[in-house]
Amino acid sequence: MSHSPVPFTSASLEAWTQEERDSFYEAVDDSDYSLKDWVAALGAFQSWLEEHGELRRPWREIVGYIHCCTRMAAPGVALGVLKVIVYEALTEYGFEFTSESQS
Repeated sequence: MSHSPVPFTSASLEAWTQEERDSFYEAVDDSDYSLKDWVAALGAFQSWLEEHGELRRPWREIVGYIHCCTRMAAPGVALGVLKVIVYEALTEYGFEFTSESQS
């Protein structure tokens, strides 16, 4: 029996440690994207992980990956849709992490 994935929402951040939330908000503040854009990108990332059978959620690494994606736009060029940029980067480059201590 398959289950429906729980979508990522801003309320999902409550399950993160304070340090993870602080790092996340710092990354959001350091980007040109809104909190809403970031939450949508986290949802796209989570969907990609689920599609690949990955159960772990190394949030710090995920936030770092998305932060790198925010830097992909050329200066002066209109911002793309962050969740699309993230999903395309994941599809093209993948995502690997080595930390076994985070879930």
